[in-house]
Amino acid sequence: MHTGVLHDLITAVRLHTTLFAILISYLALVLYIGYRSTKKQKSLEDFFLAGRNVPWWAAGVSIITADMSAISYVGAPAWVFQKDLRLAAGLFLFPMFMVLVVYLFIPVMARLKLFTIYEYLEKRFGLPSRLLASLMFILIVVGRLAVVIYTTSLILSVITGLPLTLCIWVLAGVTATYTVLGGMEAVIWTDVMQFCVLVLGMVLILAVIVYAFGGHVGQIWRLAAQGGHTRMLDSDLFSFSLKTEVTLLGLIIGGAVTNVAMYGSDQVIVQRYLTTGSKSEMAKAVMFNGIVTLPVMGMLWLAGIGLAAYYAVHPALAATLTNPDQVVPHFITHALNPVVGGLIIAGIFAASMSTLSCGLNSLTTASMVDFYMRFREAASDDASAGEAALQADIAIARWSTLGWALVATVGAMFVDHLGTIIKAMGTINGFFVGPLLSVFLLGFLTTRANSFGAFGGAIIGTALTAVLAAMPVPWLPSALQPSSVLPISWLWYGPAGCLFTLIVGYLLSLMRPAPDPRTITPLTLTGLAATSNS
Repeated sequence: MHTGVLHDLITAVRLHTTLFAILISYLALVLYIGYRSTKKQKSLEDFFLAGRNVPWWAAGVSIITADMSAISYVGAPAWVFQKDLRLAAGLFLFPMFMVLVVYLFIPVMARLKLFTIYEYLEKRFGLPSRLLASLMFILIVVGRLAVVIYTTSLILSVITGLPLTLCIWVLAGVTATYTVLGGMEAVIWTDVMQFCVLVLGMVLILAVIVYAFGGHVGQIWRLAAQGGHTRMLDSDLFSFSLKTEVTLLGLIIGGAVTNVAMYGSDQVIVQRYLTTGSKSEMAKAVMFNGIVTLPVMGMLWLAGIGLAAYYAVHPALAATLTNPDQVVPHFITHALNPVVGGLIIAGIFAASMSTLSCGLNSLTTASMVDFYMRFREAASDDASAGEAALQADIAIARWSTLGWALVATVGAMFVDHLGTIIKAMGTINGFFVGPLLSVFLLGFLTTRANSFGAFGGAIIGTALTAVLAAMPVPWLPSALQPSSVLPISWLWYGPAGCLFTLIVGYLLSLMRPAPDPRTITPLTLTGLAATSNS
C-alpha cells in the first residue's frame, strides 16, 4: 500500500512539477513563520492572543481570512455559475452588520479583557450558560474544519491526481504544525500573507478570463446574462414569501442575525480582534474587515460571471464538467498553464489554511480557558506564577491544538458526500447562530433575564429551530418531515432561532427571581456606557 502511494506521488510530481514547486515553496514559508513565532511565547496570553499587541489592520485581515476557505473560494463562483447574483445583493449590507457588532459586542469585550467571549456568559448568567455556549461552539467548529479539510483535499486530489487520503493528511499536518509552533502570532501573520496569495489567485482567474475574450468585458457580461447569471434585482428578490430562497428581506434580516452572531459570538472570529487589546483598535479591525470584504467577495462573484461566459463559448470544455460545484478546479486543470494554475491553487490552499489555523487555535482557547483552566487548581497566568507552570500550560495548549487537528482530520476522512455535507453544515450554522446571539442579547439588553432563562432558552430555541430548519427525523414518513410541513428558506433559520430563544428565554426568566441589579447592570450595554462616561 505504501509503495502504491509513493508511486502515485512520484507520478503526480512528474506531471505537475511547476505546480508542486510553487506549493512546496509556499508551505515552507508558512512553516518558517510558525517557527519564528515560537520564541515569542512567554505566557498563555502570548499563545492565545499574541500578547494583545497585533496592529488593527493585521487583525482585520485575519478576520477576513478566518471566514474564508475553499468552500467560499470555490463555492461563491460556483453559485453564480449555476444560478445568479441575487445572493450577492446582501454583500452591500455587510458593513452595516459590522456596525452592529461594534456597538453590541466590542464595548463588553474591551472592558472585561476576555480570552473567550463565553467568559462573559459566566459573569452574566453563571457557569452552565458559559459551558453550553462554548460546547456548542466546539462542536460546530470541529464539523466545519472537517468539511474544509475534505473540500480542499478533494480539489487538490482532482487537480494533481494524488490520493485523497494523502492530500487530507498533508493539508492538516502542515497547518497544525505552524499553528502548534507559533500560536496566535503565527496564525495572524500567516493570515496576512495568505490573504495576499488568495487575492492574487482571484485576480489571476479574472485576468485569464478577460484576456481570453480580448479584453471585451461587455461581451463577458452579455454571455452570462443570456444564461440568467447576472440576474439580481428581479421580482423574486422583492418577494415577501418565506419560501423563496433569496429575498431582500431575507438578506437583510437573515444576514443581520447570521453575521452579527458570527462576528460577535463565534470565538474563531472574535479571537482575531481580541489580539488588538483596546476598544478603538478592535472597532477599527472589525470595520476594516467590513469594508475590505466587499471587493474580496465581489471578485469571487465576478469570477462566477466570467466562468459562465467562458464555458458558454467553450461547449467542448463544458461537456467535460460533470459537477458544476467543481467549476473552479476544473477551469484550473483544463484552461490554465501550470504557473498560473499553481498560484491559484496556492490561493485555495491559503484560504483553507487560514480557516483551519484560526479554527484550531480558537478550539484550543475555548477548550482550555472555558473547561481545563476553569476547573483546575493551578498557577495563574501572571507574574507570580512560576516559569515552569507557565511553560507547562503552553505545552498543554500545543498538545490540545494537535489533538483538535487530529479530530478534525479523522472527521474529514468520513466526509464522503460533499454536496449533502455542505447543505447539512449550512443548516447547522443556520440554527446555531440565532440561539447563540439571543443569549448574548438577553445579557446585553435586559437586567431581568437570568441563568435559568438563558440556559433553557438556548436549548429550547435550538431545538425549535432544528425542527424549523427541516432536520430529517428518521422515523417520520416523507410527507410529515418538517421540510414538507413548513418549508422556508435557509436564510430565515437564524432569525427564527434568535426570536425563539429571545421569547422563550425571557419568559423562563420570569419564572425565577430577578438577579441583583447591582451586579447585573454593569454587565449590560447601559451599565457599560454609564461606567465609561463616569
